[in-house]
Amino acid sequence: MRVMSKTMNKSSNFVFPLIIKKYTYKIIKSFSKISVKYFNINVYRFFIILTILFTYNNLCICELDATKKTVNVGIILNTSAFTTGSSKGFFILDASNKKLKFTKGNIRIFCSEEGVCVGKHILSLPLKIESLNGIIFADSNPYRGYLIVKKIKNKINIINVLPIEDYLKGVLPMEVGSNWCIEALKTQAVASRTYSIANLNKHSNPDQGFDICSTTHCQVYGGAKVEVDSCNKAILETQCEVLVYDGKLAQAVFHANCGGHTENPKYIWNWKYIPPYLKGVKCDYCYDSPHAKWESSIDEIFIRKKLSNNNIGKIKNIKVKEKMPTGTAKELEILHSNGKLSINAYEFRLIIDAWQIKSHDFNFIKLDGNKFYFKGNGWGHKVGLCQWGAKNMAEKGKTYKQILNYYYPETKVERITYK
Repeated sequence: MRVMSKTMNKSSNFVFPLIIKKYTYKIIKSFSKISVKYFNINVYRFFIILTILFTYNNLCICELDATKKTVNVGIILNTSAFTTGSSKGFFILDASNKKLKFTKGNIRIFCSEEGVCVGKHILSLPLKIESLNGIIFADSNPYRGYLIVKKIKNKINIINVLPIEDYLKGVLPMEVGSNWCIEALKTQAVASRTYSIANLNKHSNPDQGFDICSTTHCQVYGGAKVEVDSCNKAILETQCEVLVYDGKLAQAVFHANCGGHTENPKYIWNWKYIPPYLKGVKCDYCYDSPHAKWESSIDEIFIRKKLSNNNIGKIKNIKVKEKMPTGTAKELEILHSNGKLSINAYEFRLIIDAWQIKSHDFNFIKLDGNKFYFKGNGWGHKVGLCQWGAKNMAEKGKTYKQILNYYYPETKVERITYK
């Protein structure tokens, strides 16, 4: 990945000429002592120009490895069949280079004992499906780029291959409100772009065979049907910009609402290294936002079934056993008829229902009859960017770079180049 330094701003138009002038003067002064008969004046001038260009270039550019331009997104997984098509003509190419051409419309693709059936044709996997107008459908949903169909055991995975910048157009409207102000949208654009590139091999194992999934496990991706002008504008105005720390891509994780303080990931995930920019910051910007407070009621028997692998009996009580430095629950203790169970609070949330228990920051847990009542703060894992905090910061006049630097301290926004 190559990262272009963001020193190319208004001040650089003044600073760089002075630097170049300084170095040029020193060079000219040194070479002026050389007799012209020993040094051709044209060579002399050429050398000066090369020196100026070399100096300018090295002052402006910081180089890392280039990243690939496209991303492979798993959009339909472990299915036996799906429908594809286009409003224009499209074609299907199989592993043996057999090519089928179709006019506009839809066609059903399904697995069989012989291979994959497309109408009357039996094709060998993987398949490439591409439209003539750049928009291909998968189960009635339009996607930019093209589709790859891979066989995974006795099922198939449908993968959308498209440029990263186009992929982001289907991410932003799913992750934030398209009516948010432009600086908040640009904040999310940079975070999502950085996350995408830093996690290009997250699902590359043989059982999956793609880069990123389309769910909350990675980033929610809705394809071309969810695109809106406001989000597209934010993506365009931050094109190729990523978040960098110490010359490397940052882990730009994000969540909906931190409830007052972002969290250190060492309490959430089993990371071997915790970057300094993710150790948590106080957030005074999301208190009046949706999901800053939440409550839910869940049947005792439902929780018991979810925890059945732990030999759980009838649950009598659930309490916070240990807290993190921010006050968020770190460990819960579950008292049941077969004994006690200690469980990580974040894992408990994921096991039970991450949509009903919106965070692991509990301030109330009580059993009433056959139901447990939960109250808490925030929504999500609470690490990194607080999206609703970013929204309110933007509305108070903060720029996207200021917002990113607040939630990811000491990081910088740089430009990346694609292969």
